[in-house]
Amino acid sequence: MNIQKVANRTAEILNLYYNNEIEPFLNSCHDDVLWIGPAEKQVIRGRKNLMDAFHAEEHELKFSLNNLTLVPLATTSSTVAEVMTFMLVDTIWPDNSVSRVNQRMQFTWVEQKGVPKIRSVLISNAIEYDERDGIYPVHYDENYRKFVLTGENRSERIYVKGVDKTILYLNWSRVIYAESLGNHSLIHTLDQEFETTESLKTLEKRYERMFLKCHESYMINPAHVHSIRRFKMTVTGGRELPIPEKKYTALKKALQELIAAR
Repeated sequence: MNIQKVANRTAEILNLYYNNEIEPFLNSCHDDVLWIGPAEKQVIRGRKNLMDAFHAEEHELKFSLNNLTLVPLATTSSTVAEVMTFMLVDTIWPDNSVSRVNQRMQFTWVEQKGVPKIRSVLISNAIEYDERDGIYPVHYDENYRKFVLTGENRSERIYVKGVDKTILYLNWSRVIYAESLGNHSLIHTLDQEFETTESLKTLEKRYERMFLKCHESYMINPAHVHSIRRFKMTVTGGRELPIPEKKYTALKKALQELIAAR
């Protein structure tokens, strides 16, 4: 079993799952899958039982998945693969109130008739649900709704290789800028900082239409530029990034064009 392909498939399924597209996840489950959900009483065994539980759900919730990090784990068997995932998940209610959790999920994949299938899923951050709820926290206590979204929409993702063989899928709208660390780079987001084994030059080439290189050591997300003046710009969080004097005019024009294109 190719662990890299399994990890990529896990990321694809999770992005769809948190877009309320659950069929790819269910279709990828083993006939005897074990699903241990985030609530203390959620233990479901068997693909049919899991499908019945999800299909019985009626809700108006939306979700936003941010800072998805995957850790593929090698096993002693060529027919078994383990993938650990770490992410921030926002649950958005119809009144636009939101709660955020640091979600951790462990996927065990096995081969079923030569095809990789999810044998078990463990969601480790258990929370107390209202007893009337099944899968989704439709009746979740309003005391847990901590903040309200202000116009943030689902955005494109960027893919980078993290340190320690991790794989990062980051929400582009939450990335402020990337900083060169020689052959590595440091990505600054609204929530955390992530080190990648890829150079700034590599990231610039891959995501040239999404970012703008303002300096040999920095690449910024135009959406997070608060102000620009000779010869520096201020980004979300108040950090000031330098702009070479000879590039100031061209950079200012390029920034305006990128913002207008969005």
